[in-house]
Amino acid sequence: MYCKYVYKASATQANILADVVAVLTGTSSVASLSSDCDKVNSVLITTVAAGWTVHDPSAGTNSQVLKAAFADDTATFKYLWISTNTSGYIITAIYETWNASTHTGTNLCYYSNNTTVSQRIVTSGSNILNVLATARYALFLSDTGAGYTNKGPSSGYCVSGVVERTREMSWDTPAAGYPPYLYFCWGGLSPAYAPRVKARGTGDLTGSSATMNLGPVYHSSLSNIETGFIPDAGGNQYALASSINVNRAGLSYNYASLFGNITSSCDIWVLPLSTYNTYDQVSMDGKTYLALPFNANDTGKILIRMA
Repeated sequence: MYCKYVYKASATQANILADVVAVLTGTSSVASLSSDCDKVNSVLITTVAAGWTVHDPSAGTNSQVLKAAFADDTATFKYLWISTNTSGYIITAIYETWNASTHTGTNLCYYSNNTTVSQRIVTSGSNILNVLATARYALFLSDTGAGYTNKGPSSGYCVSGVVERTREMSWDTPAAGYPPYLYFCWGGLSPAYAPRVKARGTGDLTGSSATMNLGPVYHSSLSNIETGFIPDAGGNQYALASSINVNRAGLSYNYASLFGNITSSCDIWVLPLSTYNTYDQVSMDGKTYLALPFNANDTGKILIRMA
């Protein structure tokens, strides 16, 4: 699912939350969104289902928790806490579990509830929040048209949200119960953080200790990725996006994958630096992808499917 959600000036926190929850949980038309949605300029593409359901509609003032099942364990879920209650932001915190009766979660992905890595909401005028999702991920990018520091997270201009990874380690099985996902904010948060991973010893790592690196396969320099090719509109050839690995923090990100791969699970790719512009649409294998930024200076792009 891809939604270019355009909210009106003076839109309320409650209506923005309700609209974002609606597009993530299967609304098929912008006509069904609130009166604070600019329905003429908003776009909703549901070629691929969003794949999330409401788990706790009362998770705090102007806050709800959604869930989506794992690819390899449909009885276990990722939990996404969405809140518009902090003025100027939409916060998308990630938890391992969430109790809908007590309205509390366990094992927060470190820092994912901080405004520094949250998308901006600016209601002094009409602005844009991009929302992209399948059952494997939910990603967000605000665009206020006011420069880099106001477009994406406070620390830069980049997509943020939750992404699922594949499982590569022998201990990392559905039966073992480790959550195969992490908070994604490549340009605004380094390294990435998972809810919980296995330690090198006998325990588990959570919070700021559950750290992981993200990176393209094969090469440490994004400008030299060469794993395939796609032409641009002028017929030139640019190196195709590489898949995104998840590795133990402290290792160079071009190491072979240790903790899994985001691309295989989410169909999200990383592009070589300075090859495409934000909002460029890229055709690959009969699918259409949107190029969106992942670093603060807007030179790095990832491809996320839109249709």
